[in-house]
Amino acid sequence: MRSKVSIALMGAVLATGLTACSSSDDDNQQFSNAGFIQFYNGSSNSAVTTIRGTEQTRILGSSSYGDATTLFQVDGGFTEIEFFRTDSDDEEIILETREIDIPTGQKTLVMLTGDFGNPTFNEYRFNREELEDHFRLFAVSVTDDQSSYDLYMSDSGAPFTAANLLGTINYESFEEQTFWAPDSDSEDFDEGSYTIYLTEPGSQEVIFESNTVSFQFATEYVLVIRGSSGAIQSGIEVDLILNSSTVGNLDDIDASSQYRLYNSLDNDAVSIALDGTDVVTPAVELAANTLSGFTEVEFGDYRLSANSTTNAELTFNNRLVTLNQGESKAIVIYQDENDALTSLSFDESTQPQVFDKQVVAANLVSDFTDVDLYFVRKDETIESAQFLIASIDFGEAKTVTLPSDFYELVAVFDDNEDTQVLLDRTELLGLNEEANYIIMIEESLDSPTGYKISLLF
Repeated sequence: MRSKVSIALMGAVLATGLTACSSSDDDNQQFSNAGFIQFYNGSSNSAVTTIRGTEQTRILGSSSYGDATTLFQVDGGFTEIEFFRTDSDDEEIILETREIDIPTGQKTLVMLTGDFGNPTFNEYRFNREELEDHFRLFAVSVTDDQSSYDLYMSDSGAPFTAANLLGTINYESFEEQTFWAPDSDSEDFDEGSYTIYLTEPGSQEVIFESNTVSFQFATEYVLVIRGSSGAIQSGIEVDLILNSSTVGNLDDIDASSQYRLYNSLDNDAVSIALDGTDVVTPAVELAANTLSGFTEVEFGDYRLSANSTTNAELTFNNRLVTLNQGESKAIVIYQDENDALTSLSFDESTQPQVFDKQVVAANLVSDFTDVDLYFVRKDETIESAQFLIASIDFGEAKTVTLPSDFYELVAVFDDNEDTQVLLDRTELLGLNEEANYIIMIEESLDSPTGYKISLLF
């Protein structure tokens, strides 16, 4: 699980001899009698990848791009491990089977990198130590272009000119970093708040600057430099891996954002303007039932205004839209239950859309609340369909993750009296492009039922 806010800790006992750990274990646990293993997915075009021990066929965890499993405690020695993904037919596709040495007293971090069509599984190891008021920091780059970066850190609040060069971080080269101001108690980093900077090797031009990062645990941190993915694929991000399944995700504080617009009106083109404090964008005229391309803008808070080009009564002004660093949003223009012009906005996925699709569906039909949307494959009915989004309220958007496949989309309203109203159904459609899909359930003058399902990407 990725977190842009904080690094949470979790852990649970799974089985005798196989225990999930958390960073809070680090204060008192003796490490010498056990080995530790964790898996991180750093392949930008990957599917959700699962790690399993073959001896007891126990699932250790699954990770999507930029995620990690929790840390597992195991008996030391060689263990056979499988890595696999699940395809659209729920069949396991084995990616790798290998004997992994998990020495006692050490953490083994297995990292998936490179093209998922020919994946690389790297094993990195380091001794675990009992730490007090200090932390250790390791770093590695897994960017697709195999670039190297100079890594700097400064105390919180200090500018880049006061930052300290830790070293050059190379592709798939896993190195421990050295603290610039060791004390008499330890040569490790002091717990506290820091800012992280990246430059190209030898350059003083900052290409990445984090917000303040709180290193509050006496443990080992692994810093991973990777490329952004999903709707935005033109930047770098930094992940911080601890000994839990939550990965701290850091965006560049100056990273841009993007948005795209959809006009759901049947008969009216709309003129749409999105203005920020220092950014005034030209108004965009969007034809009826049209999705725009993405527009890149600076992050910030924007004022959204829209009006019909033919009906002066269809207009609104001063709606707030917030676009954070590295964020992609869709903005939908539609009519509310009183036929007034209004808007809906939602985030689009930053995960790879190659094997697994994170699909957003919105209900723009004011006649029905709690619409159910079924994704029906060729051998299914709505009663047997594995994937659905239930109870989408009017003016609401919900998300589902499903495998790349062909689906019939069926929108149904259930009145809770055993009566189901079919709003619309599509033919079998391929959700198999590397794209962020949006589904609109909306009114239509051209549909026999008066409603339609629109698949947008």
